[in-house]
Amino acid sequence: MDDLPDGLPDRIIGDIGVATYSSNLHIGAEGTQSLMLPYAFFDYQRFFARVDQFGIKTVKMGYGYLELAGKVSLDNYKVKSQINGNSINRSDPIPIGIGTFQETPIGGFFANAYHDFGKSKGALYELSYFGEIETYKNIVIYPQVGIERQSSQYANYYYGITPSESTLTGYANYSVSATNSLYSGVMIEVPVIEDWYLNIYAKRKWMGSGINNSPTLNRSFQDNIFMAVAYRFK
Repeated sequence: MDDLPDGLPDRIIGDIGVATYSSNLHIGAEGTQSLMLPYAFFDYQRFFARVDQFGIKTVKMGYGYLELAGKVSLDNYKVKSQINGNSINRSDPIPIGIGTFQETPIGGFFANAYHDFGKSKGALYELSYFGEIETYKNIVIYPQVGIERQSSQYANYYYGITPSESTLTGYANYSVSATNSLYSGVMIEVPVIEDWYLNIYAKRKWMGSGINNSPTLNRSFQDNIFMAVAYRFK
């Protein structure tokens, strides 16, 4: 389309396929959760999808655009007590906000600020960097580092324990303050045949002290993994 600004494709550019997603949030007695869902990392005109994020590109900004973005939660925040087996069901977050993806000569920078329109009514901030390393037989490695900040409202809803929840679960009453958590990950892209690719991604997030001291957690970190088979549109 002639009316699209430079850098916005008039067709789908990127990967679409299916993936198995697994996470272990180490909350209570719950173990690894796994599910199979569609996989998408593509651009189409002003619309974009990036695994668990989607949105609309607005005005040009640096190496990218100012974006209106939403985030899809792939994690189960159900808290099952290790003391008596009772459970607390946390509603999935509904983060919507603004952000940008800056695809620079030295790698990709992501910055996002969300408001949770779910029950927490809190805020979630993310800043991360992806590098790119080409290796043997066109296998590409994308190392990632980043930091996430959860406001007190956001963190307290998902990791805090109210007096009534303390009575139900046997956990001590706990209130969570705003917390910063560091994370790192890596994605490996493996060509399969023609325009088909296998993408493998793993991330570990080390929870900040406010969350890490919550009685609901049985580890100081959380893990996410997915493996996707996708077709690349060019």
